[in-house]
Amino acid sequence: MIQVLRKNQRFLMLVVAVLTIVAFIFLYNTTQLDELATIENPTIYGKSLTPLAIDRQVKNYQLTLALGQFELLQKLGGTSQDQDRALTEFVWNLLVVQHESRELGIEPTDDQVANRIKQIPIFQAAGQFDPLKYGQFVSQQLAPRGFTERQLEDVIRDSLRLEALSKIIEAPAAIGDGELQAMARAFQPVTAAFVKFERKQDAEKIQITPEEVAAIHQQNQSALVTDETREARCVVFELPADSKLEGKEKVDALQKLANAASEIADSLAQAGSSLEQLASKAGGKIVKLTAFDRTGNPAQASSALDADTMSDIARASFLLPKAGTTSDVIQSGDAFYIIEVTALNEARPLTLDEARPRIEAQLRAQKAEQIFTAGATSAANALRAAVAGGKSFADAAAAQNLKVEEIKNVVAAAESTSPENQAIAGSTLLLNEGAISNLEGAPWGAFVAQLQTRAPVDQMAFGARETQIRESLLRNKRDLLFMEWLRVSREAARITMPAGRQG
Repeated sequence: MIQVLRKNQRFLMLVVAVLTIVAFIFLYNTTQLDELATIENPTIYGKSLTPLAIDRQVKNYQLTLALGQFELLQKLGGTSQDQDRALTEFVWNLLVVQHESRELGIEPTDDQVANRIKQIPIFQAAGQFDPLKYGQFVSQQLAPRGFTERQLEDVIRDSLRLEALSKIIEAPAAIGDGELQAMARAFQPVTAAFVKFERKQDAEKIQITPEEVAAIHQQNQSALVTDETREARCVVFELPADSKLEGKEKVDALQKLANAASEIADSLAQAGSSLEQLASKAGGKIVKLTAFDRTGNPAQASSALDADTMSDIARASFLLPKAGTTSDVIQSGDAFYIIEVTALNEARPLTLDEARPRIEAQLRAQKAEQIFTAGATSAANALRAAVAGGKSFADAAAAQNLKVEEIKNVVAAAESTSPENQAIAGSTLLLNEGAISNLEGAPWGAFVAQLQTRAPVDQMAFGARETQIRESLLRNKRDLLFMEWLRVSREAARITMPAGRQG
């Protein structure tokens, strides 16, 4: 850390007696780095990025995840479910933020960085900064994986830069009285009539031709593939099944298990180490796991491990690049695991016969939805036309054998309002009295509603939520301003990448 912490690091390492296991799976994932590093001659602001520069930014991303800097990740696009896209977006956006910060003279001081590091939850104990936890993290989690203390500081500097930039960019955001009044409509009790259109189509009765199945298979061969699976074995350290330890005794027992697992993980890094010998010596048991996918399914992957544990193991296993490689220690519940991948079963294209059940099910579901939507839309249009022609909502519905139901004095935004009534009342928010809503989707199918009356705002309910509503509206406006600034700034950065890999 900053000089004050650096000066004490060696001393801290001498007095650390108990090591806490901190598992950050993204610190072990090098495949994203490899993929980004294969990009040839990427440029930003007219300058080429070297492999070393890319490596540095990828490490920043991984460490940002590990440190829980979620504001930085979220605002710079690093939280996408597509990990490759999340990495690429984060790297380019971070480079833009760093450049623009320099242009504006924004540079956090060493004291600011040190103070923020002290506030990171994983470095605290009882709400206070714990130098031992910090020193342990640096030596046990960063150094073995090629990360440095300086990179940790860089992540925090980036977080502080983003905060300072955001304050400038988002300063114009404000909430007007008209916007608040529009939101207040959700707190006006409404009385409305509605009719439901329920899905009754039996998808299994829908006919699918072999030609349709073959065409879908031909068009979607890249997506119609088997699940990639892993086979593995793991060393397990856990408390006895009949253990009744509580409090400090349980913590001490778990710490012993964690230390034993950590010793094996360190030994496995040395050439010639045997998992069986190390496990036997340390008192851990080896569990073999048959093929499982990224979520830990199928359930029969191991009768010895529950679904939650398999999910944790699968997540770590799919970060290991090849058979024979082992994970660091991971914790799931009150047990510690070291995983060795024994086989990688790559995804392969499904044959037509293998894909047929999936394709037929999808086609039936699509056709059933199309039939339902067409029928509900036609009925809703006829209902709306009849009301426009002078009929009452009830009479128009009766003409189509539709049952009319009603909600009375329902406040859409009230916490006590049921989800179904919230949806129905919410569909009338922009309607005048007597008007009919659009066809709205619902768990049972769809519905249309006619607004009967709208009462004055429920001031008690609105007052209790007004501050929250203001903050939410303001946050949305600030986010939009920042997103627009980032879009314009990225255009000015003149980012170039090979076709198909633009950020």
